[in-house]
Amino acid sequence: MAAFKQKKIIRGQSLADKLKKARLEQEISLEEVQSQTNIQLKYLEALEEGKYQDLPGDVYVKIWIKLYAEFLDLPANELITAYKLEKNISDKIKGVDQSIKEPIAVKENVLLQPRTLKLIAIGLVVLALLGYLAWSLVKIIAAPKINITEPANNYTTTESSIVITGQTEAEVQLMINNELILIDEQGNFSQTVNLSTGLNKLQISVKKKHSKTNNLEWNILRKEL
Repeated sequence: MAAFKQKKIIRGQSLADKLKKARLEQEISLEEVQSQTNIQLKYLEALEEGKYQDLPGDVYVKIWIKLYAEFLDLPANELITAYKLEKNISDKIKGVDQSIKEPIAVKENVLLQPRTLKLIAIGLVVLALLGYLAWSLVKIIAAPKINITEPANNYTTTESSIVITGQTEAEVQLMINNELILIDEQGNFSQTVNLSTGLNKLQISVKKKHSKTNNLEWNILRKEL
């Protein structure tokens, strides 16, 4: 597992809010960020103000977000995902606004009026954001997945111990018979478990901080030689 934990960010905040809040909490100026990351000040300001139209291509922006996130000790992948969503929504709103400014041939149709189209666009954006928040909430509370690769359930052996290997999600709490098991950054784990003669019922559980618990029972039969 990583030697340190990244700072948590609040769900529901925009990318700009997350970056600016983290920087101000650490009492870091934009000039310091520019010096440490080599990102031009005008682009840092655009990121913190959510002015994506003032930024160059996505390739550069994603690299800058990664550098900025690592500098502030924030989860880069999560911030890049937030940027993609917000940029997509921003582009859609921009496209709708441009279409609203164009002359409308059928003036009698209320649905084609600029005000109506703008309200529809705003409604779609709100629905998209609510959908994203609902998806994020489900992901947070859903029980993590776990796969035991070795040994198979109901395995029989004559050895006094056995190595349990498998994979789960990163940053979870994994317990085998109430013992905390270490996992690596990819969610892989390997743990030696002592066996008593007869049927050994291994209680395996895995959960995240706010998620439900995924419980497994693994049966290992140890026979005498």
